[in-house]
Amino acid sequence: MECEENDQDELRVRVNEIRRLLDMVDTINLFHLIINPHDFGQSVENLYHFSFLVRDGLCALYLTNNGEPVVCRREPSTHKEDIGGVNHHQMIMEFDMATWKRAIDVFNIHEPFIPHRMTEVVSCRHV
Repeated sequence: MECEENDQDELRVRVNEIRRLLDMVDTINLFHLIINPHDFGQSVENLYHFSFLVRDGLCALYLTNNGEPVVCRREPSTHKEDIGGVNHHQMIMEFDMATWKRAIDVFNIHEPFIPHRMTEVVSCRHV
């Protein structure tokens, strides 16, 4: 049980970190946001954490006229807007190592927007 609580706390911390970072920019390319060019695993985690902001309506993801995926912060819709027909959509995105490598090259990503996290080994004992 303690590990599950720690996982939830860690998830909240990561999601809030991305939210705070997005407050510093008007818009950002999705790949510049999520990719850590030094760590594929952290890039996957960043995409996962970002997805909670989209799900909760705190971020929007859209394609520009030239097809670039762009992220922006938004205020959550009000109850009245939800009733009035504001649409929330989810998406499924394939993100494998080949996509990661290609995005690093195409978008010329040298440093992560979301700071690199040191990897920790955590063990949990089930009682």
